[in-house]
Amino acid sequence: MDNSCECGCGCGEDATTSDQGVALCAACAEYVVEEESGEVVCSRDPRTEEIVECCGAGGQTRSYWRLRPPVAPAVAPDGEWACFWHTVGPGSRVVSRHATEADAEQAVASRDWPAPGDRTSYLCGYEVRQWDGEWWVAPCF
Repeated sequence: MDNSCECGCGCGEDATTSDQGVALCAACAEYVVEEESGEVVCSRDPRTEEIVECCGAGGQTRSYWRLRPPVAPAVAPDGEWACFWHTVGPGSRVVSRHATEADAEQAVASRDWPAPGDRTSYLCGYEVRQWDGEWWVAPCF
């Protein structure tokens, strides 16, 4: 019976614990579950980062692991796709332009990544828009 770590980093070490049905070695016991794919991404993976927060009086701290924000893609000054800040009132605007819809989606994801400890739902935010020759419009899906 194979008793290897199953976290996906490929370490191949012997599993010493099991959490939520996933066998993990001691070095990979700190992990994040990627929401869309369900992949277990351990603290060894460069896609993760450790967050340390101060938790009130006395300077107590807590730490946890999360996925790093996506890297912002290259900007295309004349691109027809945009990372667009959408809000009520006159503050809506193009933040960055991109050559492809995928680049605009990546730009939105990189800007919309929550700050450590931020669990707030906002009414405004970043979204993908496309230039239709006259206006920046939300693409139809």
